[in-house]
Amino acid sequence: MNTKNLISILLLGLLLGACNRTNFRKILGPSNPYEQYRNFLQSSEFENTAMVRDWVQAGETALSSPIEISLPYREISHFDKNQPQAIYMEFGTKEGQLISVQVEVISNPDSRFFIDLYEMGQSGYKNIQFAKDTNRLEFQVRNSGRLGLRIQPELFRGGLVEITIQQNPTLAFPISGKNHRSIASFFGVQRDGGRRVHEGVDVFAPRGTPVTTVSPGRVTRVGVNNLGGKTVSVSHDGYSFYYAHLDSQLVNTGQSVKIGDTLGTVGNTGNAITTAPHLHFGIYRRGAVDPYPFFETVTLTNSHSVADSIHLGQFARIKVATANLRNQPNTQSSITQNLSQNEIIRLQAKVNDWFRVKLPDGTSGYIFENLLTYELSAFESLEDNAGVLIRENFADSHTFEASRLGENIEVIGEFQDSRLLRTESGRFYWAF
Repeated sequence: MNTKNLISILLLGLLLGACNRTNFRKILGPSNPYEQYRNFLQSSEFENTAMVRDWVQAGETALSSPIEISLPYREISHFDKNQPQAIYMEFGTKEGQLISVQVEVISNPDSRFFIDLYEMGQSGYKNIQFAKDTNRLEFQVRNSGRLGLRIQPELFRGGLVEITIQQNPTLAFPISGKNHRSIASFFGVQRDGGRRVHEGVDVFAPRGTPVTTVSPGRVTRVGVNNLGGKTVSVSHDGYSFYYAHLDSQLVNTGQSVKIGDTLGTVGNTGNAITTAPHLHFGIYRRGAVDPYPFFETVTLTNSHSVADSIHLGQFARIKVATANLRNQPNTQSSITQNLSQNEIIRLQAKVNDWFRVKLPDGTSGYIFENLLTYELSAFESLEDNAGVLIRENFADSHTFEASRLGENIEVIGEFQDSRLLRTESGRFYWAF
């Protein structure tokens, strides 16, 4: 089956699926959208075509080649619609964060992207969330650790996209007009000469300031104890929220509350009698949990324009004697490799003043844009190319003689012991 017929069958199948999504899913079985689409591609009509195999392989390869990022993160990326591609990013998270992923399609609005979120564990990764019929995904973190995100367009789709991954708070702040920056004493700080640690956070405010609920729930306890003084506990979704050192308690046990309802007022009861009035706020779920990530808001200020994408998907060359390939787009991140002048890379995404790049051997990383040149002028000509063996791609195993091209060839870059060649007609080959 040729590519033209394959595209026609794919578009027909996808059109039928869009017209009757319920029947389409019945045929493919109860799985996430990525698995549904993969099953469709691997149906008996065209499962053995090279493009389908390449698409499936791209998704699997991405999972074994993670890109390290820190949140919040935004990049403008290019996906070649003629070459199956997928990216897989890993990042650390903390319990209480709301992870939000948005893939904004810029150049090809008909493109659909599959967004799958993975949780990393000792036995590997498992799919825990996926976007349903949209290019947006949200996930509330209940266990601190590492998450992975795979993004892959449909076959023969792609173009320019802006990928945004943010961390957002999951709780309202318990004192109006304040936020996470108002926290004065943090979780885990030693108390009583190291005999115990602080199982919450403190927020100072004038006596009598209203203390409000951080989430909907039910009041499970209104009481008094030596440490917390006057306290209120509210339970919701497996968590117990503990408000202590109150001057007054304004709810009753068993009462249902919603976000923003007043539970009591700020005071310094209990063991806080010698300190200024403040709220001690704690969270418990199988033990004490750090409340800070539940409240933290991190503003993402960088944005990109289409002008930032002009070189994406193309080759670039190192223009300085030595350039550092880093694992994240900043000068404080680890150097993973040193690249030499004239070495070739492919630009995949732009992050502020950095490019996310892929080396010919498949290695990914970030390079500062001022270290690159996009003008690939030749620095050697192979007029006599008899006996020169070339490959169409760096990783190909099949070689043939350059003389069979019947064109003049220029050397425009290097990588390891290989040279990147450009023909008169503008095609690229690797010489080994």
